[in-house]
This record gives sequence, C-alpha cells and structure tokens, in this order.
Amino acid sequence: MKLDTKGPVGSWMPTNDLVEWPDNPRVNDHAVDKVAKSIKDFGFASPIVVRSSNRMIIAGHTRYKAAKKLELDFVPVRFMDLTEEEARLLALADNKLGELADWHEGALRKILDDIDDPEIAMDLGWSEEELTDLMDDVFTVEPEPERID
Repeated sequence: MKLDTKGPVGSWMPTNDLVEWPDNPRVNDHAVDKVAKSIKDFGFASPIVVRSSNRMIIAGHTRYKAAKKLELDFVPVRFMDLTEEEARLLALADNKLGELADWHEGALRKILDDIDDPEIAMDLGWSEEELTDLMDDVFTVEPEPERID
C-alpha cells in the first residue's frame, strides 16, 4: 500500500450503505451507548474507515453501531484502497495500537479534577472504580506523624 498524504480524509455517506466486517474480533456492544452519547455530545471525531472496493468497515464498528442506534442517516467515512489482507491488518492495528500508550496520571488527574460532574468522566469511558483509584491519591490526607516527646 502506498502512503496517501493528499487523498480526501472523509466524506459523508448513507449509514445503511456500509457493510459490517463479519470477522470483526472486537466485542463492542457494551460500548455502543457511551459512544452514541459521545457522538451526540461532540459529533464524530473520527470517520469510519471503509474499504473502497466493497464498503466494508475496517475501523469504526462501534461508531457505526452507535450511529445506527442514534438512527443517523449519514456518517463520515474514509475510503481506503486496501487488499483484504491489508484491511484485516489495519483493523487489528487500529484497535490494538491505542492500547500501547499510557496515561500521564498527574495530567489526567488535573483534567478530571476540573470536571464539575464525575458522571461526565464515566460517560467518557472510565468506571467508578477507576476514577476512585485514580483520584484517591488526590483526596487522601496523610495523617501527621505521631510526636514522641
């Protein structure tokens, strides 16, 4: 595949014209509601990546399902000319590579601490337990050492 740095990055197409990849190894139904809420609140931050030859979804299955749940007639799509093998590899890379990065916990805590409603952070994907673990350090008051006279 040749690196395309000048092609269009997206266009809008009818949601029903997309084809789900039947071999998608990701289990994503539990994430659809949160992604749908994000799309409702912010719009689409990333287009759905689709193979040009057959309109099969390569990356963005959860966004696609969320769009269907929201009954959206059109979704942003990035068409890519990929072989079947390249499409499978990109689908795996798109999902797995994001897991390689870590959070800078201090910076993350500061951003989350500035959010007025903790429910918003949960809407962004953090569980209550994750938030408690992360923020516990911020709110824990260390007891003063015992004085010995």
